[in-house]
Parts: sequence; structure tokens; C-alpha cells
Amino acid sequence: MVSRPPRVVVFGGDIRKLARDIAGLEDLELFGSTGQTGQGELRRVSAALRAGAVQQVCLVIRWAGHGEIDAIRKLCRALGVACRSFHSIGVVRRWLRGDFTFTP
Repeated sequence: MVSRPPRVVVFGGDIRKLARDIAGLEDLELFGSTGQTGQGELRRVSAALRAGAVQQVCLVIRWAGHGEIDAIRKLCRALGVACRSFHSIGVVRRWLRGDFTFTP
């Protein structure tokens, strides 16, 4: 049986910009912040976490609201899912591509 590579969620900011900035990276799902895309994104990321479909969450804290960040962190903690915070999508991109070592 072949296992799937870890699936990573990136949450925060404008989803179109996220898609441009991290194009070509595999096994990612992008979720825009509520301020950019509405409440549906927070519900969708929460559902994906509860379904066990996510192994890692990258929060772009510069573009996500405090309530969203707190809710996702709390859910990740409860489910045992790794959750990292980044100031910008550029830092997320470099971390995902292995351009530098990130220590939470």
C-alpha cells in the first residue's frame, strides 16, 4: 500500500495571491482569510481538520484575524495536528521549499 504524502493547509490572506506565490508545490490546500473570502473558508478548513485530511497547518498571521487564528490553533491542538505560524506567505513559501530551517 502506498501512503499519501503529508497534506498541508495554508490559511490566511488572498487565495489568488496564495496560489500564485506557492504554485507548483504538491499536496497543498489553500484557504483565504475570512476578511478576503468570507466565513466559508474557516468552516472548510475546520471540516478538513476534523475529517483527518490534514497533517500540517501553516497560518499566515499577517492576513488572518485573531479569532480565526485562535480557533484553528485550538482545533489543531485538540486533534494533534502540527500548526505553525508565519508572518507572510513568502516565509511559508521558503519553508515549504526547504530554503531554510524553521523552528516554531
